[in-house]
Amino acid sequence: MSQVFEITLKDGFKMKGTSFLIENGKANYVFITGMQEYSKRYTRFAEFLNKNGVNVWILDQIGQGENVSNVEDQQKVCKDAFDKTVEGLYLTIELAKANGLPTTQGGHSMGSFITQARLEKYPLAANKTIIEGSNGGQAGLMKMGYTLSKLVVNKKNWDKPNNLLTNLSLGGYAKAIKDRKSDLDWLSYNEENVKAYAEDPYCGHPNTSGFWKEFMKGMKTLWSKKEMNKISANEKVLIASGEEDPVGQNGKGLKWLEKEYKNRGVDVTLKLYPNMRHEIHNETDYLTVYNDFLKFILE
Repeated sequence: MSQVFEITLKDGFKMKGTSFLIENGKANYVFITGMQEYSKRYTRFAEFLNKNGVNVWILDQIGQGENVSNVEDQQKVCKDAFDKTVEGLYLTIELAKANGLPTTQGGHSMGSFITQARLEKYPLAANKTIIEGSNGGQAGLMKMGYTLSKLVVNKKNWDKPNNLLTNLSLGGYAKAIKDRKSDLDWLSYNEENVKAYAEDPYCGHPNTSGFWKEFMKGMKTLWSKKEMNKISANEKVLIASGEEDPVGQNGKGLKWLEKEYKNRGVDVTLKLYPNMRHEIHNETDYLTVYNDFLKFILE
């Protein structure tokens, strides 16, 4: 059975998510969602992990899921949202670890970038880490994106959708899929999943100007040597993605990330799934991904 949990940051800011807890668990999995989605979207995966002895905590991003009261408030964020989310993820890990069980932390898409930042800011907070549907090596683009956001984002449009920044950031993903039936086909080959996402009022809500500015602010230093050198050589990391995921440049960005982690002594494994796109956990062959993640969590 799921229940909402809440954590309080050092400045008093509160974040929520959904937990799926069991008795006599063998391990914990703390997860953070992607952009324009929410924690309960992962119920199937959480229940799978529960059946195999794993407690699950899923943190919602600021402006998403349990962190919004109304549909129209989605993607509205506060100042320093990226850093607050990294802290919130760390505090969720600490919440989970209170039961004394080994804890793996994972993140998908936007959550994977928050996860990368957590590895830098709070090294060894978790025993293992899963980075899913991610990318690496685009520091220059992120700096340019932040510079542009500072020019076009202001107090008046902070909570309003920003088509310019959205198209520049996400537009290429749709175009990367040839013969697509919809602009959401980059999410997965599984048409039922794409349809469900399109019809869900808590998925795909337009990103606001404030969202983009805060996101780019956090991303602009993510892959700098200074920040990456803070990662502990004692980390154990699994990087997982679809071979045809445009977010990870069809594996190119993830191979860069794997190399950079290895150069810092990290125990890292890269797994690219053939015939899968961005949401590997929602492809038709999702059980292969589930079982691979379960094995990593329990080994």
